[in-house]
Amino acid sequence: MHFRGSLCTAVLSVALAQGARAQSFDPPNSASHPLRIWTNAAGSYYNDSYLIGNGRLGAAIPGGVASEVIRVNEDSLWSGGKLSRVNPDANDKMSTMQSFLAQQRNPEAARLAGFAYAGTPVSARHYEPLGDIQLAMNHSGSATGYERWLDVENSSAGVYYTVGGVSYKREYIASNPDDIIAIHITASKPGSVSFNVHLRKGQTLNRWEDYTYKVGSDTTVMGGESQGKSGVEFSAGVRIVASGGSVYTLGDYVLCDNADEATIYFTAWTDYRQRDPMNKVLADLSNIGGKSWSSIQSAHVADYQKYAGRVSLSLGKSSDAQKALSTPKRLASIATAFDPELVSLYFQFGRYLFISSSRANTLPPNLQGIWDQEMDPQWGSKYTVNINLQMNYWPSLVTNMMELTSPLYDLIERLHSSGKKTAQSMYGVSQGWVCHHNTDIWADTAPQDNYASSTWWPGGGAWLVHHIIEEYRYTRDTNFLQNYYNTIKDAALFFTEFLTDYKGWKVTNPTISPENSFYLLGTKTTTAITLGSTLDNSLLWELFGSLLEIMDILGKHDNDMRSTLTTLRSKLPPLRVNKNGGIMEWIEDYDETDPGHRHISHLFGVYPGSEITTANMTNFNAAKATVNRRLAYGGGSTGWSRAWLISVGGRLYMPDEVHMSTVALLYNYTYFNSMLDTGPPSAFQIDGNFGGVAGIAEALLHSHEIVTAKSIDTKNMTASGTGDATGVPVIRLLPTLPKKWASNGGGFVKGLRARGGIQVDISWKETGKLDSATITSLTGDLVWVTVGSSVIGSTNGTEISIDGAGSGTFVRLITKKGSSYTVTLK
Repeated sequence: MHFRGSLCTAVLSVALAQGARAQSFDPPNSASHPLRIWTNAAGSYYNDSYLIGNGRLGAAIPGGVASEVIRVNEDSLWSGGKLSRVNPDANDKMSTMQSFLAQQRNPEAARLAGFAYAGTPVSARHYEPLGDIQLAMNHSGSATGYERWLDVENSSAGVYYTVGGVSYKREYIASNPDDIIAIHITASKPGSVSFNVHLRKGQTLNRWEDYTYKVGSDTTVMGGESQGKSGVEFSAGVRIVASGGSVYTLGDYVLCDNADEATIYFTAWTDYRQRDPMNKVLADLSNIGGKSWSSIQSAHVADYQKYAGRVSLSLGKSSDAQKALSTPKRLASIATAFDPELVSLYFQFGRYLFISSSRANTLPPNLQGIWDQEMDPQWGSKYTVNINLQMNYWPSLVTNMMELTSPLYDLIERLHSSGKKTAQSMYGVSQGWVCHHNTDIWADTAPQDNYASSTWWPGGGAWLVHHIIEEYRYTRDTNFLQNYYNTIKDAALFFTEFLTDYKGWKVTNPTISPENSFYLLGTKTTTAITLGSTLDNSLLWELFGSLLEIMDILGKHDNDMRSTLTTLRSKLPPLRVNKNGGIMEWIEDYDETDPGHRHISHLFGVYPGSEITTANMTNFNAAKATVNRRLAYGGGSTGWSRAWLISVGGRLYMPDEVHMSTVALLYNYTYFNSMLDTGPPSAFQIDGNFGGVAGIAEALLHSHEIVTAKSIDTKNMTASGTGDATGVPVIRLLPTLPKKWASNGGGFVKGLRARGGIQVDISWKETGKLDSATITSLTGDLVWVTVGSSVIGSTNGTEISIDGAGSGTFVRLITKKGSSYTVTLK
């Protein structure tokens, strides 16, 4: 493509908000802003950067003084076109693998799987960086008064410093309404804003660019194609609009001299969404010039706060000394002195990242969200679906961001289509769809890698549709449920054909317990491939039960399907207790090779599932023992793993573990300079940030337990569960509140969502006791309400009162849509 369009080249003068610019700026004083991450030094490494994003476009801001390289991304730039990777021998050899495993000949099954199960090629496409904005200021790099910040209250980043008696400020936003990244540069002295910008694709001399040139006197564009066959075509552009001074181009640079203030606008597109990416880039940059920075910023902040402002959290007051410290220093100190406002900041930062990386008509956040600087990122920065992609969406429902979940469902719908072909060609299954442990932009469903402890797993689809089901439980939107009914049904249909017999049970075969391995009974032979792992059994218990529930809700009268699901569900291997007193992870009571393994897949039934509750104390206590054993052997050794343990600890009423794991997540598994979740050897992993948000919320509010509709009063309350379409959710207030989350002046949370179409505000006293709560019904559903961890039906817990509904340990609340109800201690 060789189009050389032109834009209006006049330098635009923008009226200054305060007339003539003042001779000095006030420093930003970020310490006085409780929802700012900030420090006094520019970032040295990629994971020191502050991230901004609008769902589609992302940028990593290091905050250099005289120059900075801003890594930019567009969410649809992946390494090539769609692949067809199903192993041509998989279907023919599947029954042999299954026979080996039924005979406990696991090593032979593993060897055959390495040849005949693995995809050809072994990997799906990976995420690629778009390139860099190189910004060079025309002043010295010797600065005083330096400060940089990321404000998660208004979704902006900033840099402030003084050079040669002139103070400078750069503000950065990624606007969703205007679909643009904007950098606004101002100075305390008129005529002091001078700099140049340049775009590049790579960080070496091999820059993977097909073109780069100027357009008019204020714009430059760059473009090319991603690496693989049928690569993704991309184009990016940058434009400067200034007040005062001059803007001009030299080569493929844009320069600004002696302006009073200036704004850099950046955008990018690929042919994934646009037939002609470069023309779209140029059109967007032309159109944005007609808007002022202030109007773009105002629209951006209003759009962001529409979601971010729904939930507020306080775990108490930090000391003045703590609040005076920069964020890195506060994180470095949290292990020795709890810093409640820092944890609240971390919570809101995770929500900020979600709003910045998951928007309507975008792709879901991958392992690094939408941010990546490596041409070959660790694990491909793909969608890993044996925990990570699912964890990315855990905070979306409970922290009130339902409108931002559509990218996940869009991907699942495409997996539904491609997974049907994989199910048939790989397994010989005539109905339903399957997905393994990774996917990509093209919804690839073939096995990923040739790695014994992760590749041989067919459960990705079963786990993914769980989130669709959960959204219905929160919203009670039957139209939404109807839209995805076939996707859920077909996820179950695959397993109705795929399950095989073993010791009187119906089991998945072959499979694994994600990324863990074990010793064969009576030997030191290690393997990972197995049949009927506990994760799969719990996934199918949830999936089959949920589909039965959905059929009742939607009035689907399919007696054959109902009979099949009911029968298969009853033949799944039950949860069992192992010799260590924990939940058995595999079909036999194997010894794990790593007792402190990062995955806790056999606790899916605790969280995010709902199979393990106090309705069965044997399993409930065994789950606690599993957590304690994992931690005793060094478990929770990654950010996302530690975040999962917070949610599990919340469900199991382990407040000390919740607090300890929260502190560990911030201290051991968070980069101090950016608050990003660590994920070595990758630059970072974003799932731990999202999982941490969900875990904190889970300690404060539960709604996953169900009682029968026949439960009229506390004495006849009967626990039910998945599969009961008429079941009534139990709203638990403060089920697992750690003492430290109350002892600094009490606390509150506002705007959380609960199953049953409920919104919840809770405040608590310094003693940890409930102060008051407000239950707002958005759908007019029936719910039960309690406080603390009393077993369903118990009369020995803390009593509450709800005006107009009565009092007791549990209170049955018949709600009216739009009405609010106050809950207090009796």
